[in-house]
Amino acid sequence: MSEKQPHFSQPQVVEMMKRLFNLTTSEIRSLPSYEDQNLYVAPIEGGEYVLKIMNSVDSKNPTLIEMQTYAMSVLQKNGLPAQTALPTTSGQLMSLEEIDCGYGFQKYLVRLLTYLPGTTISKVPLTPKLLYETGKTAARMDKILQEGPPCCTAMFLQ
Repeated sequence: MSEKQPHFSQPQVVEMMKRLFNLTTSEIRSLPSYEDQNLYVAPIEGGEYVLKIMNSVDSKNPTLIEMQTYAMSVLQKNGLPAQTALPTTSGQLMSLEEIDCGYGFQKYLVRLLTYLPGTTISKVPLTPKLLYETGKTAARMDKILQEGPPCCTAMFLQ
């Protein structure tokens, strides 16, 4: 694990969920991630979420993360199954948290996203039909983002 990858402890996650989202965590489990920390979180208040803690390098570019968050919202509003960010108690879609995860204090962008249940494509047999549906969905996503608001169009045409 590199220094840029967050490694929040369970008590840190519980405290952050309460402070930022006013949710009392009843279940936390790790989800796969390359450089970030993704956690499945189920609060006693109900619902299922993904707490996404960006790595310290990407956390220095909040504009990119804002664009990703906005693009997910555009896709979801256009009928694609996409995660969306939930606002913090102060109404923000992300929070910059300065925490020591074992490397000294560093800043990490944190978002609480809706949870989409399912099985990742890497864990199912690849069939021509599945590959066709995946390509069809990717094309639809591309079209939505290209025809969407100018900010999304500019971001995805680069």
